[in-house]
Amino acid sequence: METVTLYELNGRIRGIVEDAMNETYWVHGELSEGRQGPGGHFYGELIERDEESDTVVARARINIWARTYSILSLRFQDETGQKLRPGMKLLVKARVSFHEAYGYALTILDIDGRYTLGDLERRRQEILRQLEKDGIINDNRTLPLPALLCRIAIVSSPNAAGYGDFCNQLKGNEYGFAFQSRLYPAIMQGQQASDSIIGALQRILEDNVVLTENGSEPFDIVVIIRGGGAVTDLCGFDSYPLAACIAQYPVPVIVGIGHERDKTVLDFVSHSSVKTPTAAAAFIIDHQAEVLAHLQDLAVRIPQMARMFVDSEKQRVHRIASLLPVAIGRLHERLKHRLDMLEQRILALNPEVLLKRGYSITKMGDKVLHSVEQVNDGDVITTRLEHGEIFSKVICRQG
Repeated sequence: METVTLYELNGRIRGIVEDAMNETYWVHGELSEGRQGPGGHFYGELIERDEESDTVVARARINIWARTYSILSLRFQDETGQKLRPGMKLLVKARVSFHEAYGYALTILDIDGRYTLGDLERRRQEILRQLEKDGIINDNRTLPLPALLCRIAIVSSPNAAGYGDFCNQLKGNEYGFAFQSRLYPAIMQGQQASDSIIGALQRILEDNVVLTENGSEPFDIVVIIRGGGAVTDLCGFDSYPLAACIAQYPVPVIVGIGHERDKTVLDFVSHSSVKTPTAAAAFIIDHQAEVLAHLQDLAVRIPQMARMFVDSEKQRVHRIASLLPVAIGRLHERLKHRLDMLEQRILALNPEVLLKRGYSITKMGDKVLHSVEQVNDGDVITTRLEHGEIFSKVICRQG
């Protein structure tokens, strides 16, 4: 039996592959991941899914060399209005290659820009349209965020680096904020992710409390976190049942899934969406810091406003006190004048004064006479003058 090195074996495979497949092929598949390297070359992965199970049945590394990529990327963007990115369904012209160190790959020579977005993006758009049609797409994001986010329910894989990063970020925050959290483990990758996360969210509602020093209190917020990965690893998050569950969830949900380039349906239905688990922790810490700053501002402003109010009231009292002597003097003059007027009116109505003016008062007995109808012929009446009285006997009446 011949003995060869791995390099020699791979070299023979390379020769066989390139001799047998020296043509170019138009291949369609979904771009599951891709990036441009420092030298301008584009590296990625093309996948094919089973239509019924949606599982990946084929993969291939792809390379687009820098000179070709500079031309194809611009043309593709002109034709589709979009940049080449993961999730797109591509139709590419490729040559099969095999490298001793890197193995099998497809070298892309051309891309048909008329091909539509890939299954992932198309399905994502269909889910979002259905959520909007159902009228629930904005339900969770319109929930009021509690003033303090101290009690946190976390949905994550317990062994994920992203979960550790999230917890460490909260624990080591520069403000010294204390948080109480509880992990609800879930599968965060692949087709089982949707059902697993829904199950975790249901358990949170069943518990809906976190143990604190003061006893059991409701969760303030739910955080769903996962680190980045290939787009195919995140396909489980593009699920209508999961998106609908989060959209209608009665507690605000923060989603921190993937890296800068990743976006799922959950980003559109959650209360707030951030790029990474670390960013989710930063979101919570920043929220607490804003509340703290507001409270500190109030702690300064309230005493200041109280002092200003007291000073203002003191000034008002002083002004009133300074005006009291003048006001009392004026009031005294007005009252004295009124008393004088009343005295004059009373004096003017005094019968003695009227008698001095030449008037007289005629009475019959104790009754003052006002009309001749009050007396009869022969009655004795008394007329009072200023000096003395006259007694008369009625002889006749006229009137």
